[in-house]
Amino acid sequence: MHLPIELWELVIDLLDDEQTLKATSLVCKAWLSRSRLNLFRTIELCLPRHLDYFQALLSDAPHLAPYLDTIDVSENSLIALFRPARAILARLPYVISSSSPAQPRRLAVHNQLWLPTRYSPDYLASLSQLTSLTCLDMFDVTFTTVADISIVLRALPRLTSLSAKHLDCQRQLGTTTSANIGCTLPCLTTLRVASYHPTTTIDWLLGCNDFPSIRRMDCSYELSTSNRGQGLGAFWKNTGETLEHISISISKRSAGARFPLDAIEHQLDLSHCRSLRLLRLDCRHERGVAPDWTWLTWLLSHLTCNSLSSITFAFQSSSHALACLHAFADELDHAIAVAPFRDALKSVVFEFDFKDPTDPDDKRFLDFFPSLQAKNVLRVT
Repeated sequence: MHLPIELWELVIDLLDDEQTLKATSLVCKAWLSRSRLNLFRTIELCLPRHLDYFQALLSDAPHLAPYLDTIDVSENSLIALFRPARAILARLPYVISSSSPAQPRRLAVHNQLWLPTRYSPDYLASLSQLTSLTCLDMFDVTFTTVADISIVLRALPRLTSLSAKHLDCQRQLGTTTSANIGCTLPCLTTLRVASYHPTTTIDWLLGCNDFPSIRRMDCSYELSTSNRGQGLGAFWKNTGETLEHISISISKRSAGARFPLDAIEHQLDLSHCRSLRLLRLDCRHERGVAPDWTWLTWLLSHLTCNSLSSITFAFQSSSHALACLHAFADELDHAIAVAPFRDALKSVVFEFDFKDPTDPDDKRFLDFFPSLQAKNVLRVT
């Protein structure tokens, strides 16, 4: 039976086993290109010798370089600390820039130190030559100071997507110094951040840098009940004119304490977001018997945009949502029904990770929101 090559390529795309992809590359010439694409799309570098192998591959088989899309760096060695000039991140920009066919789109760095000021003097020049990089993902990365983060961001001005989750610095700079070394990312449209105590590094990223083209923000953030210097509020104020899609998950540092109203006013004022169309509130982390939803009530009641068309609440299940919202559903129902954006609102979605058609809570849940049902905007997915 003869099938179009497009169908076989879809099947090959579903394979994630290296040995299987090597086997499909040997089947026929028609399968070779797609197999290579999946084999070399992502290069994982965990040890210094991996970078040596990668450099040899680019040298011996330059025809494979165009398949490269993502470089994933997680160096599991002490070289990054004791011999930083030999670290993968120290040598990677030179290796890529010296191979002209290699044009990676995404760089992922996680679980390690990134010390650009301790690398070669021409490190930044090599890094800035990676003009094809438009996506930078950082997870659990430690820098010397925020100045090092600024150096990296300034070297990659074409970034359109930045993910910064659980970043830390070995030393903290003064407030004035930190503010003065912020930079502008003119092409960035998507920002994803996650930070729990301490949030200092992410606060610098949010409050001291400019994102004139940003459209989407995904934020998981631990709000302090005592620290008024967090940077989330400054971010909304500086980017509100362009933000269209916000996904936010808020937790608090002190489990038993209530959210202070002044902290909510400073950090969760989305009234500046006048172009907002989609708002997603992730509540799946909530475990409290009597959660404090003060922040959510305040946030919704102070939204002033007229363009908001969809609000999504994410919970683990309908039972989880009922347990969290049982004393808050009436207030939430009313707050949305009378909000300034009510006329533009087309859907209020409750998104559950787990659904059971036989669970009576799935049906009971809708009854807690009569005003939203009357407006025919309530959805459950």
